[in-house]
Amino acid sequence: MNTTYSHQRTAMSRWSLRASGSWLETLGQVSDWAQLVESNELVMLENARLRATVERLREPGATPWTSSHARVLRSPSWQGSPWMVLNRGGQDGMVPGAGVLSLGYAAGKIVDTTAHESLVLTLTHPDAQWSVRVGRQGQDVRLLARRGDVRRASVMDVPLAQLVLPGDTVFTTGHDGVFPADILVGAVEDVTRSGADEFQTLTVTLGANFPASRHVLCLESTRNARINDLLNAQAPLP
Repeated sequence: MNTTYSHQRTAMSRWSLRASGSWLETLGQVSDWAQLVESNELVMLENARLRATVERLREPGATPWTSSHARVLRSPSWQGSPWMVLNRGGQDGMVPGAGVLSLGYAAGKIVDTTAHESLVLTLTHPDAQWSVRVGRQGQDVRLLARRGDVRRASVMDVPLAQLVLPGDTVFTTGHDGVFPADILVGAVEDVTRSGADEFQTLTVTLGANFPASRHVLCLESTRNARINDLLNAQAPLP
């Protein structure tokens, strides 16, 4: 039919062109979406770097935080380990203790390095605790991982006297020496209150979307290194 009848041949040619055009348009949209996601991640990293730089402006004369970028080689996933591996190591300027931000949110800290890789203890590790506060005026409380969940964490020991609602923002305190104060951690998803004690437990959605993490920002402060040396040098009290 295609080779004998001109009308059918013309119709099939038009249909083929439309199908090819639709397919190429779809491929173009997918490519544009991937580029947009990549650009958004880089923008979030730049915002995190700027927030760290603001610490120097808040405290004139203080040693500023330095930042560097890295690409994620391994990241926590739904059935994976709670560790992250980066593509830069000790010979690239990475040091243990540096804070790691993913998508502009607190994600973990570097605990070990090879020449060109870094191992990151993430917020999803069940044995780690992190110093956070709910809202900028909240008190220092603990953030712990929820075993098997890479998107959520629990915040413990929040006083009942502090009003907390779903959607409230969780920030770092800066007290653990890993991050500057007021780095975003996530948002309150649910609040559990019990009349048996004076505290409430929060379920927090982490902003560091580990399954989608591709780039990170590493933060380091020489002041924190000096403080850690000072604390480690102290002899135990009798």
